[in-house]
Amino acid sequence: MSKSHILIIDDEPDIRSLISDILSDEGYQVSTAENGATAQQQLSEFTPDLVLLDIWMPDVDGISLLKGWHDAGSLQFPVVMMSGHGTIETAIEATKMGAKDFVEKPISLAKLLQTIEQTLSSYAKDLSIKADNPWQFYEPIGNSEHSKQLRSHIDKLAKNNNNTVFVGDSGTGKLTLAMLLHSRRNANQQAAAVIDALQLKAEDAEAQLIQMGNQLLSLNQNVSLIISNIDCLTQELQQQLLACVKQWSSPELALLTTTQQDIKALVNSGEFSRELYDHLAEITIVVSSLSERSDDVPELLNFYVNHLPDHEQTPYRKMSFAAQNHLRNYTWPGNIRELKNLVRQLQLLGGEGDIELDEVTDLLEAEHAQQHAHGNTWYDLDLREAREAFERDYLMHHLEKVEGKVGDLAKIVGMERTHLYRKLRALDINPKAATQS
Repeated sequence: MSKSHILIIDDEPDIRSLISDILSDEGYQVSTAENGATAQQQLSEFTPDLVLLDIWMPDVDGISLLKGWHDAGSLQFPVVMMSGHGTIETAIEATKMGAKDFVEKPISLAKLLQTIEQTLSSYAKDLSIKADNPWQFYEPIGNSEHSKQLRSHIDKLAKNNNNTVFVGDSGTGKLTLAMLLHSRRNANQQAAAVIDALQLKAEDAEAQLIQMGNQLLSLNQNVSLIISNIDCLTQELQQQLLACVKQWSSPELALLTTTQQDIKALVNSGEFSRELYDHLAEITIVVSSLSERSDDVPELLNFYVNHLPDHEQTPYRKMSFAAQNHLRNYTWPGNIRELKNLVRQLQLLGGEGDIELDEVTDLLEAEHAQQHAHGNTWYDLDLREAREAFERDYLMHHLEKVEGKVGDLAKIVGMERTHLYRKLRALDINPKAATQS
């Protein structure tokens, strides 16, 4: 027998009593509310498994009540709307606000029971899917002025649906910020799609993008298409994306993109479409490298020291103040991603007890030596890995000579700059790291 808790919100006592009796007989736990105010009071005390919501009530209509839950991000339960004056327009509006189904009065009890059963089953399945593929994103961590500014920017942008470009080095958390912004605008994670520009191929990119965009727009709510590494788009792919943007032309679809390069500089040099830039960069958010906000390092270290054991079952190891202070002055060429990986390495493969300064310095020295290893170690790798190792070493060697200037590197290696950036990303090379070697 079901133990699901159902809240009935309806201003007609006979309807509330009839439905309540039937659902109780079916094994459901039932609560009732005669208006919006009573419903809000009930919801402050418990979270139901499903809400049956009448549209027409004396103090507030059901659509307004539903919209309030939706906009506040507090819609933590499925809603089935009820109305004696239902219209297609009303049903569509309710669906946009998150309603799962719609039943008309006079209510067929057989139909109602079937709708409740199907809605509960479908909602449970949706929750299972989300649990298997959860987004993990957090507000910018730290008390530096830059982190405070980023949090303020996200708060302000959450109130509109502007296309936004996040600019910053690899590992600074640009994609996380894009996902956070979408979440603030729309609690439904399924209303966003994420794609890496490096994965797009000219022969099918336009069809792939159009399909993704149309699927999102079919949800009839604010949605987001998140594209990382847009500075790696070739001229052909830029034109295909531009054609898609023009076809969508919907205020409900926000394009959230990330780039390591200053796109405006690429526009001025003729390497990026001016028209596409104007569509994508309604708002530009610059994300500083970790070396530029070193005040955040201790807080980030403490966050991951506590976060990783909870989410990845790594052994908990507290980090000493001396170790934190040393890392605060480290250059962090890989930014937050490198910091997270370092904490993970120390917890998984380190010793017992606190993480001390000598363990940190030994690990950093070993990693530095490994990155600069040359010679016959390549012969121990398979062909693909050996080729990547050579390419990485070759490009880093010349990047150091030109002090990280990719334009100068492109001339040396004989590659078009956009293709060279794609190669650097594929090999996980941060040009700025070359100036810090």
